[in-house]
Amino acid sequence: MEQRINPLNANTAGGGQAQRNAEAMRQRSAGSSSQSGQAGKTIGARSDYAITRSPSALRVGDTIRGEITALRNNEIAITLEDNTTIRAFISDSSSFSIGQTGTFRLSQISGNALYLENVSLGLSNTEAAMINKALEEAGLPPTDYNQNAVKALMDNMLPINRASIQHLMQQAYDFETEDMNTLAVMNRLMMKMDKESVAQFSNYRNDNYQLLEQLGNFSKDIPALLHALADNSPADAVAAFGKSMLSIGLTSPMDLLSNNNTNAPTLADLPPEVSKELAAMLENTPLTEDTLAQLEDRTLSLQDAVTLLRDAATNGTIQIPKGTSPAAFAEQINHLIEVLEPSAQNTPEITEDYVRNIITLQNEKASELAAEGGETPEAAEDGRQAQTPLAAETETAQNTQEKQESPLTAAGKFFQALSDSAKNTLSASFQSLRAPKEVQPDPAAAQPNKALDMLTETYENFSREHDLLSNYLSTDERNELLNHLQEMPISKNMLLKISSGEATTKEVMEVIHNTMSMADSEQVKSLLQSEGFEKLFARMLQSNWTLTPEQLQKDKISDFYNQMQRQLGEFRNLIQSTLSGSDSENLSGFAKNMEDNISFMKTLNETFSYFQLPLKLPSQDAHGDLYVYTQKEKLKNHPEKNSVLLHLDMEHLGKIDIRIDRNRNDVLTNFSLNDEESVNLFRVNTDMLKNALANQGYNCQVQVSKKEAPSPTMDDFINTKVNTHATTDMKRFSFDIRA
Repeated sequence: MEQRINPLNANTAGGGQAQRNAEAMRQRSAGSSSQSGQAGKTIGARSDYAITRSPSALRVGDTIRGEITALRNNEIAITLEDNTTIRAFISDSSSFSIGQTGTFRLSQISGNALYLENVSLGLSNTEAAMINKALEEAGLPPTDYNQNAVKALMDNMLPINRASIQHLMQQAYDFETEDMNTLAVMNRLMMKMDKESVAQFSNYRNDNYQLLEQLGNFSKDIPALLHALADNSPADAVAAFGKSMLSIGLTSPMDLLSNNNTNAPTLADLPPEVSKELAAMLENTPLTEDTLAQLEDRTLSLQDAVTLLRDAATNGTIQIPKGTSPAAFAEQINHLIEVLEPSAQNTPEITEDYVRNIITLQNEKASELAAEGGETPEAAEDGRQAQTPLAAETETAQNTQEKQESPLTAAGKFFQALSDSAKNTLSASFQSLRAPKEVQPDPAAAQPNKALDMLTETYENFSREHDLLSNYLSTDERNELLNHLQEMPISKNMLLKISSGEATTKEVMEVIHNTMSMADSEQVKSLLQSEGFEKLFARMLQSNWTLTPEQLQKDKISDFYNQMQRQLGEFRNLIQSTLSGSDSENLSGFAKNMEDNISFMKTLNETFSYFQLPLKLPSQDAHGDLYVYTQKEKLKNHPEKNSVLLHLDMEHLGKIDIRIDRNRNDVLTNFSLNDEESVNLFRVNTDMLKNALANQGYNCQVQVSKKEAPSPTMDDFINTKVNTHATTDMKRFSFDIRA
């Protein structure tokens, strides 16, 4: 059976450390210096650490091996075997010394600065002597394997006597790993140890642990497995197995965190001013009596509203709001069209000239009406604006709350405010920052229409959160899905919602599940083979296993993971008990590894109060980590004080570190970014964050600076937790967002 299964990459990236003796280092150093005729090349030799040859010669991920020849603060110089010298930044330089030989990975290029991370580091003369002395006293030969064991014990401040060394080696044998450092860290932290937990912790320490990526692969492999079975198995068996799969998938962990309200939003969910401005924009558009009535009583669905606006704009019948610039309005309508059906191809694009032509026609019509003695559209518009000034936006006053607030709730509120404000205006700000300085449009004329923004944003959030079919199935894919569903006992109303893309993924899957028993097995088999169903099922599973910032505030993350672990176990048991073959074994093994990942999180949480956060943002899914480095008793006594480090990896802005210090309702945020251009972008938009947090009841101060060091690693926070006497209490909130 040909099956597309993505097995888990469980490689543990080198906990062992390659060793080089001091004599070899002296010989290599002498050999390099004896080449008097060869001038050494320096990469990053200038004070600004610029690359003196083409940047394409070095790429992020490249491995560099050489001898440390200079070290000052976090600045390091590494001389390679060809006598080339590389100058860069590296974290925790206190663990390095001049004369050591090691292997480093280029982790980041920020402007002219290079950032390295250690892969393996050779021993200094002092370390080598100490390690060999410990092995000699233990009666063990000075092999690389034995030296690695002693080095790991030393690095973790553990005894290096014979019993400790042999105990670590026995653990390495029992747990089938050569990652001595991970074993030593777990011993130091007195963590529960077994084969699965050691493998998972090694993955975590080597950045090979993200649950979101594993869940994404698994959510695609389950529907692909059904497709493959439908190609090669009897219809009755496939239909029964498919229904069992759907039964498991429909018991979503998200139900714990959802308000279970999947009703499509209407104009009644928005301020009355939005409905009035919508009616004004559709004044010249022919509407049915039913639509006019729904517009009047605000029962018109937001999907119908944005559809009417799109059609009116493309047909040229839309009334451009007074005071809105053509460029801003064209951009808003294009965004609305993309939000309405992001999976559509060859969508029409509204240009600034097109909007100007509409305005010209409106003015000509106004002049004709004025000549005939009628009321001009401008006069009517002025009357409407006098009645509905949207500038007086809906105030969301919040009382200052002194009640205890969990770290997850506080982080969720902050991240929601940050996500909302950035989503709405970062793109436009990014473009304006890069616009020629001589072009200075009138700020008042460039203001977008707030009613249109509010309407589009509300619909977009609902569409993304509930996975409307139009979000990820094109018109052709929905029609293909309809061809398979039309012969099944499904209501005409549901078929129409599927056709328009207005149906949510979960309600379509529930309808399919409920009608599978009443449908012909061949029809069900044909459905399971379709590409539309495969995407439908995959999207439901992916949505089940991700959290929105709003759901993050509900303090039920432990229950969420318990439900997810149970669901993965049910998938695994069903596959193991029903199917055979290497493909099904790989898939069940994949599910088992994710179960182990979640189990290990629970173990880790006992020491670090740690959670992974698979996030569902308005434009994408993203990985996040939450580390709480506060003693539980201290957090209980002072819940209003906490500190957070938020790490973002943005496609256009690069890596961003955000330090957040909160004391009751006072928040200090410090943004650290890769380059000056990004720094300037954030500086001109700090009011966005201040206003968003003010609406949440916080008083916010913002600082923005250029990054001077690489982002912290997980080991940095492990050491912070161990050495709490030397550090402040800290929580880490780390995200990997490809914006």
